[in-house]
Amino acid sequence: MTRTTATSYSPGFASEVGGSAPGLDQLIATLRGGAGSDPAAAGQVAVAATRLRRPLRIQVTGRAGTGKSTLIRALALISAEETEPVDQPGMTDPVLDGDLVIYLLSGAPQAADRRILDALSRERALVVLNKADAIGARWADAVVAAESAAHALDKPVRPVIADLAVRTRTDTPVERDMRTLRRHAAGGGPDLALSPELFLDHGAGADIDDRRQVLDRWSLYGVGCALTALRHEPTLDPPRLLQLLHAVTGVDAVHRELQARCAQLTAVRGSELIDELERIAARAVPLGGGRARDLIEDYLCGDEANRIALSSGLAHPAVRHLAAGYPTVLPADADTALARAERWRAVLSGEMPPAARRAALRVHNGYVRIWDRMSSAGF
Repeated sequence: MTRTTATSYSPGFASEVGGSAPGLDQLIATLRGGAGSDPAAAGQVAVAATRLRRPLRIQVTGRAGTGKSTLIRALALISAEETEPVDQPGMTDPVLDGDLVIYLLSGAPQAADRRILDALSRERALVVLNKADAIGARWADAVVAAESAAHALDKPVRPVIADLAVRTRTDTPVERDMRTLRRHAAGGGPDLALSPELFLDHGAGADIDDRRQVLDRWSLYGVGCALTALRHEPTLDPPRLLQLLHAVTGVDAVHRELQARCAQLTAVRGSELIDELERIAARAVPLGGGRARDLIEDYLCGDEANRIALSSGLAHPAVRHLAAGYPTVLPADADTALARAERWRAVLSGEMPPAARRAALRVHNGYVRIWDRMSSAGF
């Protein structure tokens, strides 16, 4: 079973787009004490590098009772900040200035939800419809509710059952649970898990304490899913049942979306780094043998800076949809690199806002450079 692991979402590029940027560290070291050193420029580059590597700040917010703390545990967001509830009488709304804001709903969005989410860009807001098990009688009802909320908010909305997701992270069905569930899957009717009262009714048998323990550990929704699964496959063992219960929470989809958003936000920071290095180089004055301009320009012409610029260009909100079909940022061979470079040259021939054009140009130049390297190496 795939489970989320404890995550702080510190930036740092994946190996294919720059790794830990060792070349940047070497540039700073050379500017500080190498031949032609420039301590002032070294300090400016170090500040830019620190901004690049600063951990993403994630805030989790929503109305009171939406399950913010539970979702944080379900996603293992060890460094996320839980804000005060929004739209609290007599209180101001929390300041939502994080890099990413996870906004929880537990039903249809209200006017206050729309007001707050209207102020957040699609890139910064991840909207989650929690307590999906309380919406309708089936998961499909929660999906419809999430789609309706997405239409009202003009932002994607993911349904999730955070409470059950936490249980699947911290517990495993024991043999006593399995015996109780199998017994009632075989002998109970389909309505047994419609309410806690029905599940614990004396008419279902004398094992009320066992049923209460199962209900306390796995929630009514989890019990209902387990009974349905065991009716179809009575030989399910605890690990497979746990995998099923985890899957029906919807938490993995939220986790994947969260990872994708964090990767995009981190990559966009790369453009800020490249821009700042270009400014530092342009302002550098070669006094006393200082070679800051040459050293920074050499770095900007290198492979590491090219990968950072390429990654940041591909992550730009205005153009990233154009690379949606790329399995990886880096091409597998020279022919693929050339095909991508030609495609982005065609993109540049159209009308584009300045920021989008700058991003597309970085992508085009990045693939041209990769093609040159690969073809020169005989790939």
